[in-house]
Amino acid sequence: MLATMLRLAVLFVFFATSVAAPLAAQRTLHDLEKQFIKESRRLDREASNEQRDQLLAQQIGLLQTFLVDEAKGDDRWNGRLMLADFQLATGNRVAATKSLCSIETAAAPALLLVTAATMAQHLNLKDQRAAWIAAAVKKQSPVTDRLAMARMLMTVLREVQLGEDLFKQTLAAATDDDQRSFIRWHLADALRDREDLPDNAGFEELEKLAKELPQTYWGSVAADRLRATRLLVGDDAIELQGKTRSGEAFVLKEQQGKAVMLVFWSLADRDLPTLLALVKELRTRHGAKLAVLGICLDRDLDAIAAAVAELGIDIPVIADGKGIECDPALRWFVEGPRVNVIDHNGKVAGLGLHAGTADARRELQDVVAGAIKPQ
Repeated sequence: MLATMLRLAVLFVFFATSVAAPLAAQRTLHDLEKQFIKESRRLDREASNEQRDQLLAQQIGLLQTFLVDEAKGDDRWNGRLMLADFQLATGNRVAATKSLCSIETAAAPALLLVTAATMAQHLNLKDQRAAWIAAAVKKQSPVTDRLAMARMLMTVLREVQLGEDLFKQTLAAATDDDQRSFIRWHLADALRDREDLPDNAGFEELEKLAKELPQTYWGSVAADRLRATRLLVGDDAIELQGKTRSGEAFVLKEQQGKAVMLVFWSLADRDLPTLLALVKELRTRHGAKLAVLGICLDRDLDAIAAAVAELGIDIPVIADGKGIECDPALRWFVEGPRVNVIDHNGKVAGLGLHAGTADARRELQDVVAGAIKPQ
């Protein structure tokens, strides 16, 4: 679990800092990261460990060269963090420690320092961990960065009081209810990951948010997510709307009279080709009586576009690059691939369906058939 959280924390920093616009002619860390992702995806699923190790070694070399010859601004520190992560993946703790400790505390942004502290904790660098945390909480940083920092402090780093204080400070500085609801949403989500609290702590915070700030976007999302935790077959479906990749609007309530498949998918799902084949079969079988909407849970828009073309995906797809934080996934409380089905009356017909086994495929077909309006 720790390794997963460390990797997620590192990737969050890479993503958050890569959106700044670089000089057009200058390669950035984000460019290099996209190259690495493409190279990794080109490896066959059955590639040997030796082949994967060779690719990782090659990428480490390219990253080291980038840091010496090309890295500018925060890419200098994000690149070192990424390099340390790669070196840890090879088991080279000495090299990882050297790369990590080359991050300059005074120059690096606060969120990166907190992320580096999670890796320092993994490497048992207690003094460096403490120094980075102390420096990070004193630095000015954007609200989104402060919320990510507070979450890591409360969970991975187990610096609960510091994390709680950072949430309180950020909330006190909010200037309107929309900002307050955004901060409280992230607080609730962080509480859900706290191992020292009851399992329902995050949901209790969502209840308060939904009740006290219902007119805000995040208050409405909180209300729908709470509904999603209690949703049963036969209940009214949670409303869903969004703009597809083609620019058209999809509104669930406008699909009355049709059964609807909500296909939440990800490129990492090895059952995706099987699921798409089944979706095609069901659309052919049921025609206009069945509407299908794909909701992509990935963030890389270039990779999504390539997959849509490569896999021949011809259903409407919502893919805004927000991953599991896209509006439909937030409201339906979806954090991984699944299919939810709504019947012709707008009632839930099936939840959490998939195509990974023969039995699961039969169940999905039966649920869709039962959701279709009778002749």
